[in-house]
Parts: sequence; structure tokens; C-alpha cells
Amino acid sequence: MTAASTPSTSVRQPEPQQDKNAAAATADLGPIDLKRAWLLGIPLALTVLLSAFLLFQVQPLMSKQILPWFGGSPSVWTTAMLFFQCLLFAGYAYAHVLARYLALRQQALLHVTLLLVAAALAWSILPDATLKPHGAQAPVAGILMLLLGCVGLPYFCLSITGPLIQHWFGKAYPGRSPYRLYALSNVGSLLALLSFPFAFEPVLTLEAMAALWSRGFWLFAGMCAAVAWAMWGVQAMPSTKPAAEPAQSGTSGPGLWRRLVWIGLPALASLAFVATTDRVSHDIAPETRLWITTLSLYLLTFIICFDHERWYRRGPVAIACLLAVLLLAASRDLPGWLGLDWDIGVTELRWSHFATMFLICLLCHGELVRAKPSEHRHLTDFYLCLSLGGACGGLFVALVATPLFNEYHEWPMCLAAALGLALRVLRPAGASQRSGWLLAGLGVALAGAVAWLVTPQLQGAAASDEYRDTYLSRQRNFYGTVSVKERIDLQDPAMSYRVFYSGQITHGIQLLQPAKRGLAVSYYGPESGVGLALDYAKGRHASLRVGIIGMGIAALANYARDTDSYDFYEINPQVVDVARTLFDNLARCRAVSQRVILGDARLQLEQDANSQQYDVLVLDAFSGGSVPVHLLTQEAFATYRRHLKPDGIIAINITNGYLNLHPVVKRQAQALGMGYRFRFSASRPAQLIRKAHYALLTRDQEFLRRHPNAYRQFFDDHGRLLRTEDPEIPGVPLWTDSFSSINAIEVRD
Repeated sequence: MTAASTPSTSVRQPEPQQDKNAAAATADLGPIDLKRAWLLGIPLALTVLLSAFLLFQVQPLMSKQILPWFGGSPSVWTTAMLFFQCLLFAGYAYAHVLARYLALRQQALLHVTLLLVAAALAWSILPDATLKPHGAQAPVAGILMLLLGCVGLPYFCLSITGPLIQHWFGKAYPGRSPYRLYALSNVGSLLALLSFPFAFEPVLTLEAMAALWSRGFWLFAGMCAAVAWAMWGVQAMPSTKPAAEPAQSGTSGPGLWRRLVWIGLPALASLAFVATTDRVSHDIAPETRLWITTLSLYLLTFIICFDHERWYRRGPVAIACLLAVLLLAASRDLPGWLGLDWDIGVTELRWSHFATMFLICLLCHGELVRAKPSEHRHLTDFYLCLSLGGACGGLFVALVATPLFNEYHEWPMCLAAALGLALRVLRPAGASQRSGWLLAGLGVALAGAVAWLVTPQLQGAAASDEYRDTYLSRQRNFYGTVSVKERIDLQDPAMSYRVFYSGQITHGIQLLQPAKRGLAVSYYGPESGVGLALDYAKGRHASLRVGIIGMGIAALANYARDTDSYDFYEINPQVVDVARTLFDNLARCRAVSQRVILGDARLQLEQDANSQQYDVLVLDAFSGGSVPVHLLTQEAFATYRRHLKPDGIIAINITNGYLNLHPVVKRQAQALGMGYRFRFSASRPAQLIRKAHYALLTRDQEFLRRHPNAYRQFFDDHGRLLRTEDPEIPGVPLWTDSFSSINAIEVRD
């Protein structure tokens, strides 16, 4: 259940008696030493603000540094968030133990000692290039160990500071609420996230930002030590207060149910945050600003709710959340229901997800504040449960959903849970049991409808006299989801085929009839850019060396001759398994040499000291509807160029429904001093040929002379040319490992 089921009057229940050790830790408290009181006002607030700023500045910094090391997968961010949330929980647990069992002087001494060690380790936080993974190691374990070794103790100290200083504030200023310090810490966190992409990232390298962060940590350590010294004076004063009456300490306090509420509400909010980030990143691109947007909105709900209870209005927020979930779930089908000729674009897709996530988190955190403890002595207990709930969301996605689910089922689960919470909040006080059952029935019905709308697998195949669909495989791992569907054409069995999906995007088709299995279809037809490049190279050379980044179903193996050598680079072992067991392009490949190289292609090529001297290098690495950004940076293209023959061709599949990658690739070609051609090939549904956009980079002047640019053309009903597409976008900067942004290249029409 939720905090909504706890009456507001129950929030102010008396609390249980502390054990003897906890009582001893605070029994000798006295009034504040007024000579040191000035150190406990603004410095306390500034220390909390700076600690939160550093806490959330390091998250995108470290994530962006290691993103290219693990395939550019959106799960890199999800795993990094899991690490940071778990370490935050560990810090809150440590602060809870300090507050419960140690006197203030002991707390201050131990915390300062830990800060000194962390400050010594914080001089260099970015991982060295020698720590890059080799081969196909388990990515989750690798990311966690890398982050722990580079930033573990400094981050742990920062996570301790918020709840510990609020505990000190409560001791120094009894009767004053410490919760505004929590809101202030979230302001610091939000400033960190907003300043990273807009103030620091455009003008500083990652190394310079890391150096500034280290200096900021040293400043924080000094400020925290000064506050600890001031707290020493709080304990030093002799107590003049009489001992508490036994009757006052025999009260009852938050039981198991309330602690479950403290854990469950932030767990749902955390799940909404992680699932939204994962979903949007997989469908568009794993880009830092997307992560920062979702995390900023998540933190903003903390700021609103914890600053003051008057900012949270239960009824309006619950209604808005309910409507947002229903509209988002129906967003792809709603225009058809209303008879509108309109498709949701990338901007609408992103912000509809962001708005829904924001309202879910606002509802959860608003109810959480209503259930917070009234007595100061349970402050760290409350924050401990809150941080545990936050970690549970990331743990569920990384350790439960990814290995056990074959699709992103946590997304409909999150939406269904949010619906249930909204309906519970909207239940009138004193409603009858019958009304409660009716509301529960409505909730189940709406949750089922939402799950059906956002999970295509639940909808099943539409009944048809023309074909029969069967899913042969559905799998999911760190790199995303893959599935294979077989479609039997009941009218023309010769056109039956199998299709390979990455996420919900088609990434390969093979006809089932033996005589047609070797036909190049989908994005790889003879008229496509890659078909053009391979046919040209075959006409110029008796044997070719071809590298393919992103194997898919190995459809390009059908272009191989028995004198050629083909290397397939693939990061996802499930893709390799599907290509070998459910498709036979690899088995039918005629190349004299054929290698499947498991691991991130960029890392494999970087670590290969010898140039592979490819005649054609194909970049066809997809993840859902997105292209891994780290494969399109200046550093990546320098690596491709090193492994290319002087007259070789780099063929890049830039087909994308959300992003216009034309200007990005054009800037890279100009930076390399290479010529470029862009080729659009139209779809031919009867032959299973899909429309495709390719960029071809080369220094072969003969190729450039023979093949001009071929952009998409639009015709009227009579076949007359209306216009030719101009994909150029002026002002798009050169993408590097330190800078990339998809804002300017979104497809907006």
C-alpha cells in the first residue's frame, strides 16, 4: 500500500524508546555554546549545499567517461545509478549508526577522520585508460568495480553528510525543522545537474571537470571539519535540563507498516525515474542530457515536497498523474482512435515520458512527506528507509528485470503501480467498503489496459487471412532486448520470412524459401548505400577485407565472395546466438575468412595495434532506435580511419526515425579530410526492401565522381517531383568523447 492509506493524524504518533546505547549517546546534551553558534548557521547550510552539488556533479561526469568503454549502452547509466543509489544508502545507514550509538564528539571525530582519507583519494577520480575492459567481461560487475575503485570513498563521505548534518542541526537547534536542509541539498543537486551540460561541458574537458571536482571536494572537507569542530562545543556544555520522566520515554513509534511506506514510496519514484530514463534512452540515444533531464525532474519533486507541505496538493496531483499515465499509454493509438493523421514525434515522445515521470515522483514524494516522523530522533531512520527505497528501484531494474524479463516489463508495472497510488489518494475519507471494492476494480481494469497498451506482446497478432505470425525468441540483457518473429505468408508462401528486432526496430529480414535466403533485403539491398559501396569495391579488387560493426543477422554476409575476408564485430552475445541459431547467413557466407569478434567494436579496434586495412568498413550498430553516440565521435572516426585502406570506404547506416545524423557524419568527414556521399534508397515493400539512409566516406576520387549525393525526393500523385530533402543543419558542432548533443539534430516534422 502507500502513504495515502495512513491518516494524516497518524503521522504525529509518539515514537518508541531508544535503546540504552542510543540514550547514552545523547543523554549529556546541553545548550549550544554561544561562542560557536555562528558556525552552525550559514556554514551548516553551505556544507549541505556543496556536498549535494559534488554528489550529483560526479554522477554524469563518471558515467560519460566510462560510457564508450561499455558499448555506449543506456544500461551504463542505469548501472551507474544503481552504484550511486546503493552507496547513498550505505552512507545513510552509516549516518544512522553514528547518530544512534555515538555521542556528538565521537561522531565528529570519526567523520573528520574519514574525510581526511577520502580527500587524499580524491586527487584523481577519472579512471585510467588501462582500466578499459578487454573482451566480453560482465559489464555490470565491471562498471560497479570501476566506480568503487575510482570514486567510492569520496562519494560515500558525501552521502553521509546530508543526514548527519541534519541530525546535528536538530541537536543544535531543537524545535526547528531540519527538513528544509534536505530541500536545500536537493537544490544543490539540481544546480549540479543543470550546470554540468550548460556551464561546464561546453567549455571544459572531462579531465578539467574532474580536477575542479577534486578541488571542490577538498573545500567541502575543510568546511565539514569546521562544522564538526563547532559541534564539539554543543556536547561540551554541561546539561541543565532535568532527566526525562520515565513515562515520556515509554511511547510507541513508527512500526513496520510506516517503515514499509517510507521504503515503498521512494522505491516507486526511483523505479519511475530509472525505467523512464532507460526507455527514452533505448528508443532515442544514450545521451548525457537525457539522463540529466530525468534526474533533475526527479530531484525537483524532492525540493517541492520537502521545502514545505503546502506545495503538495494531494487531489490535483493524483488526478494529473492518473491522466498523464493514461494519455501516455494511449499516445500511439489515440490519434487513430480520434481519426487524426498525426504521429508522435521525438520531442512529444520525450516530454510526455518526462511529464509522467515527474507527476509519479511528485505523488510519491508528496505522500512520503505526509508520512515523515514528527520527532527528531527518528530523522536518520526516516532517511535510511528513504535511501533504501531509492536503491530498490535501481536494484530491481539491474538485478531482477534485466536478467529475468525478456522485455521492459518494469515500465508497465511502474505505470500500473502509479495508477493504484493515484486512485488510493483519491479515495474519499470514510468511503464505504463497497466503494473501496469498486475503486479497486477500477484500478485493476485501468492497470490492465495500460499494460496492454504499452506492451505490444500482450496485444497479440491481429487476425489475418494473409499471414500468420509467431515469435520464436525474446531475450533481454544489459545491451537491450532482441526478438525474432516468423511471418508465414498464407497467400504466397515463397515470401514468408523471419525478422530480427532490436527493441521494437526491425534490424534484419531473411526470406525462408531456400532459393531466396541469400537475397539482400531490408536496409541492405543492392540500391542501398552499403550495397553500392560493396559492389563498387568488388569491381575494383579481386579480394576484399570487410569489417562490419554491428552484426545483426549478418545479412551483409550475402555479399561475400570466396576470395573475401569478413569480420563481424558484435557487443551483444545474444545477437550472435540469434544469428547462428535462427538465421543462416553466417553459415552460408562464402568468405574465405570469417570472424565474429565479441565485444565493443571501438574498443577492439583501439586495442588492435595493427591496422586491419579494410576495403569497406560498415557501421551498422543499433540499439533500439538509437545509435551509440560513442561510435560517432571524432576519436571513434580516427580509429576507423586507422584501420581503413587509403582508398577504402566507411559506410554508415544513418537510418533513424528520431535523429538526423547527416550533419554529424558530415562534420566527421570534414575533420578527417575525407570526401562524402549521402545516399537515400526508397522502400519496395513487395521485395521487403526498406527505405535506408547511408553516409559513405572515402578518399577514392573515382567513387566520388561516379556517385553523386542521392537525397530523398517527394512526388505528387502524378509522379511529379515536388521537392528534394535537404538534411543539412547548420551549426552542428563536431562530436567528441567530451561533447555530443542530440538537441540540434532531432527530427521535428
